[in-house]
Amino acid sequence: MKLFLNDKRVDINKEEKEYGYTPFCIACYKGHTEIVKLLLNDERIDINKVDQHSRTPFFEACKNGYIEIVKLLLNDKRVDINKANLYGETPFYISCQKGHIEIVKLLSNDERTHINKVDNDGATPFYSAVSSQKIEIMKLLLNDNRVEINKPLNDETTPFWIACEKGYIEIVKLLLNDERVDINKARNDGKTPFWIACSQRHIGIVKYLLENGREIDISKPNDNGKTALDIAKETGNEEQKISESEEAYQNRKKAYSNIVELLESFGSNLN
Repeated sequence: MKLFLNDKRVDINKEEKEYGYTPFCIACYKGHTEIVKLLLNDERIDINKVDQHSRTPFFEACKNGYIEIVKLLLNDKRVDINKANLYGETPFYISCQKGHIEIVKLLSNDERTHINKVDNDGATPFYSAVSSQKIEIMKLLLNDNRVEINKPLNDETTPFWIACEKGYIEIVKLLLNDERVDINKARNDGKTPFWIACSQRHIGIVKYLLENGREIDISKPNDNGKTALDIAKETGNEEQKISESEEAYQNRKKAYSNIVELLESFGSNLN
């Protein structure tokens, strides 16, 4: 390498054909710290040159968790630490999604980092941590008042909504304990987090939402006028589907029956 670097005829930023990686990008992607140090000392190196998916060398180091390389690049003011890939994902975003907590800490403490920058779907780094179940990252971000914990996707899906839809009960509990979290915000089809938890048969989440003490609108309908109780009754009474085994059919009926019983009991207690 040193021999090639000393030969001025060598194009040291030449990309390979398949993905458009430069030698510097490959070094960051593979975690070759000493090579990264060597190349950083050559002023000819294009340290922000992107590959075919608009991923910078810094992005690759963050994605793969190479903290020593991340530190090196953060100390070089030429590095664009917020450059997003083709899908709008920034280095901070991908670090949150992958669960690289030490890198997330580093980037959070760097005033240049755009900690709420969204991807093409409108997802924030916090949303990506929730959807990928990175609880320790979530806790870290919840303690940072700059983080927009209710910012939704383009279709108005919030981090809390996706946790209820996916059945991530520990995340739901964590978010419910933060009074800043909007637990009733509906998606653009009118479905609330409570509605979707009922629809997806997440009875543990349904119970927790009803019992946690925060105000839940259990009768809010979706845009088709169907409440959570309506959808639980209707879906629970549907005929067995061709692709549905007998066991799955019985489990579905039982789960929705339990949710209907729970909602009707809760409603009667309110009255």
